[in-house]
Amino acid sequence: MASKVNLDVSEVLDITCRQGDTFELTLTLKDSSGSGLNLSTDNYSFVMQVWPSNRRGSNPLIATTEKGLKGRNLNTEELPGAAYFEPFVVDDNGNVTIKATAATMRNVPAGRHIYDLQFILPTASGVDTHTTVLRGSFTINEDVTKAARR
Repeated sequence: MASKVNLDVSEVLDITCRQGDTFELTLTLKDSSGSGLNLSTDNYSFVMQVWPSNRRGSNPLIATTEKGLKGRNLNTEELPGAAYFEPFVVDDNGNVTIKATAATMRNVPAGRHIYDLQFILPTASGVDTHTTVLRGSFTINEDVTKAARR
C-alpha cells in the first residue's frame, strides 16, 4: 500500500527578465497524449502573481487582473504598489501568452521574487478546477538605460 501521494503537478520554471523591458512569454500546455489544450474553446482562465520573496506586504508586485486576490476584484479595485499583466492571450493549440508592457515593468522593483501560474477550468457543476502549473523565482534585473516616454 502506498504511504504518500503527491498531488502537486506544478513544474519549476525560474524566470529572469529586465526592469523596464517588455515582458512576453508564450507557454504551450499539453495533455497527457501531447496534444495542445483547447484553452480558448474550453474557457480556461489564468492567474499569475509575482510576490517579494520574503512575502512582506499584503500585495503582489505584479498580477493578473482577470482573477484577483481572495476578497478583491482587481478589475475595479487597485492594489497599492501593484502592477498588472496585460490580459492573457490563449488559443486552441495550448498556447498562452503572458505580457507586461515596458511601462508596467518599469514600476516593478528589481530583485529576486517568487511567482506561480494557475489555470482555472470551468466545469458543468459550477465548481471550477484550479491547477497550479508553474512556480519558481521571478528575477528582475535592474535596467541602466531609461527610455524616454513619448
